[in-house]
Amino acid sequence: MAVIRRELIDIIRKQFALNWKGLHGAPHWARVRENGLRLAETTGAKTEVVELFAFLHDSRRKNDDSDYEHGKRAAMFAQTLAGSMFELALSELEDLLTACRGQHHSG
Repeated sequence: MAVIRRELIDIIRKQFALNWKGLHGAPHWARVRENGLRLAETTGAKTEVVELFAFLHDSRRKNDDSDYEHGKRAAMFAQTLAGSMFELALSELEDLLTACRGQHHSG
């Protein structure tokens, strides 16, 4: 079963505050997904976590500039969706939440 289902995209889109096709919108998420999946081939990262990160990491941005809390909000959002919109092992969910919250993903 696909990790990124239509229902998940619909939920993300309904709450997304920015331009869907803008700087931090769906085209950016598709590029993050593509690059992340390429990296996963050599790093061994779980592709399910990579794909979910790609679609969730900027989903709670309030602007396209400095929004230092968007990663924390994305992690909280992901946690509310876990179990209903996607299934991950506990360790994989923690990896997703850590990646969303991460310092390199805070600007």
